[in-house]
Amino acid sequence: MTVRPERTASIEASVRFLNNTSHFDAGRDEISRRKWDGAWWHMSALCEMGEAGRIPAVAVEQARKLLLTRVWPRFVIRAEDAPSRSEDLDLWDCCHCELAVFYKILSDCGCDLDTDMPWIRDWLLSHQLPDGGLNCDADAYLHSRKSSIVSTLPPLEAILHHTHRPFTQQEQHFLDEGARYLIEHRLVCASGSGKVINEEWLKPCFPRFFEYDLLRGLNYLTAWSRKQEQALPDGFVEEALARIGPYLDENGDGGYRVRIGRQVWDPDGEWGGETFELLEALPGVGEVSDCLNIEPY
Repeated sequence: MTVRPERTASIEASVRFLNNTSHFDAGRDEISRRKWDGAWWHMSALCEMGEAGRIPAVAVEQARKLLLTRVWPRFVIRAEDAPSRSEDLDLWDCCHCELAVFYKILSDCGCDLDTDMPWIRDWLLSHQLPDGGLNCDADAYLHSRKSSIVSTLPPLEAILHHTHRPFTQQEQHFLDEGARYLIEHRLVCASGSGKVINEEWLKPCFPRFFEYDLLRGLNYLTAWSRKQEQALPDGFVEEALARIGPYLDENGDGGYRVRIGRQVWDPDGEWGGETFELLEALPGVGEVSDCLNIEPY
């Protein structure tokens, strides 16, 4: 993606921010996770823009060290999963979507996390529920056994887009079951009633961090379909495009330009939170995004 001149200064501001390693210092590491203006979110925004190469090497190394030393490498479902040693009690208790976003960022920056931290991939692959998705609510693994679409997408993207070799049988099953889950939910619908679960998911957002929207799910499915050589159901893509039609403008060559429908840091929205210069420089609600696209199918 060609960077617009008016956005260059905002990218440079994030680069300067990330060059300041105090944002990753021990004792202040929770600040790096703060939504939406911590160090991880500066890095995530740059990655989603296709600007991972602008992230300073010192920031990449500091973020990598945080994952190596500050994360409890198990998803806590039962009491026995939690740390018990006193030196481990203040380690980060991550969830699936957060960990997958961290994995994607550092992979985009050239880190070999499967060598450094193979437990991350194992974590993602081992927490798929019978319906094909994942859930960051640990209680789902003990009772409902039902997944969350929001929790599911980042892990699926991490495995699909950051496996640079033939998929193992386990990975292929993980991706195929994830696709089944999204297809059965028509990307945004309850599997039983067919009703849209959250109307906000019909509104494209950018950057997404670990939030969900229909376009994100659709792009996963079309990429999965191409890589795995599996067809989507007849009319599936057309139905999805119709749902987000209010945010699409035809570009004259058979494709679409996508307009922003919401922003995750909106103080009146579901998440809310702080912001930073680069986010403010990106297209706002109602404006065409040069970063969002519809993957060909």
